[in-house]
Amino acid sequence: MIAEDADGELRRLARDPAFRHRDAARRGIRFRAGGAVGDLVAIADDPHPCALVETVFALAGAERPWLNWVPMPSEAVCLAANQLVARRVRGEEVRADAFVQAVAEPPTALVAARRVLGPVAVRTAAFPAPDIRVPLRRPARFAIWRYDGVHPVPAVAAPSARAVAALHEIGEETWPSVLSGYLRAEPLGALPLEELLGLLAHLPDPPSTPRWARLARSTPTYWYRLLGPWVCLGLLHHAPGEPWPSSVRRQVLLDLAFGVEDWSADAALFALVALAYREPARRREVRDLVRARLDAAVGAGRVVTIEESLAHLMLVTPGCTASDHAKARAVLARHGVPAPRRRRWPWGQ
Repeated sequence: MIAEDADGELRRLARDPAFRHRDAARRGIRFRAGGAVGDLVAIADDPHPCALVETVFALAGAERPWLNWVPMPSEAVCLAANQLVARRVRGEEVRADAFVQAVAEPPTALVAARRVLGPVAVRTAAFPAPDIRVPLRRPARFAIWRYDGVHPVPAVAAPSARAVAALHEIGEETWPSVLSGYLRAEPLGALPLEELLGLLAHLPDPPSTPRWARLARSTPTYWYRLLGPWVCLGLLHHAPGEPWPSSVRRQVLLDLAFGVEDWSADAALFALVALAYREPARRREVRDLVRARLDAAVGAGRVVTIEESLAHLMLVTPGCTASDHAKARAVLARHGVPAPRRRRWPWGQ
């Protein structure tokens, strides 16, 4: 568990003469104050790695988007689903038979809303260019969605009960840090590739735990936002013996990141960022990929619901340059978020 007062704990460690990683603690303090990702990278690259270093890394990233929690759904269809559930919890007798989208939103968001509301009909008024249905890079070997006209349809089979159970065990909570999340997701990598992709498209229900029962009464779509990054962390462990440049795991994550506009895109990029922290040789490639996807979102000239999420991810990507930082900050400012926000869990602690 991460200390509730991460800033105070980092200051305590930085002053403790018996603590061997005081410089890492000081870097954690600087990262939280100024947001320079180089300080965070320096902690991950500590020449004497151990559990204490990972604790400092987790403290440095506590309550920060992607480092410690997945951004909440921002799509209109999900916000409507959450609001309807909240009204039902208050005792109102409300139902939804149909929902009209002014513009198309990510297919995973639509499925998440239907998981919450039931088989509600969704009509999309417009698909402005660039068309959300068209992958950014083609051809792709791997895809989890195809479109039947205006309707997204899973392009992969549903996962088995075994795969769902594995996801529930590993992904019940978000990660203390991207370093620990990478390690915790390793058992998912033992699942067949088609099962992992099936989890992303078919969105199994949340674990039957008190925590998710509480969340189901306030922000029920959050589980479906959280599970994608967990699965993508698992994809990093698929066929680990394959050399990275030609590996299936790399190709899958690239195809998801630059496929149709979807929650799976930033989830895949997040997994690559997690890899970059653990493997310095991957950092330049990953930085270039995150910047390219952010540029595509900014240059779309229309609403891109994952744009803010991509900006947060850019700010914590190893190798983030001054230009990257400025672009991400500009996106966040436009969304009314001038800096990465400190935030408590959506279910409280």
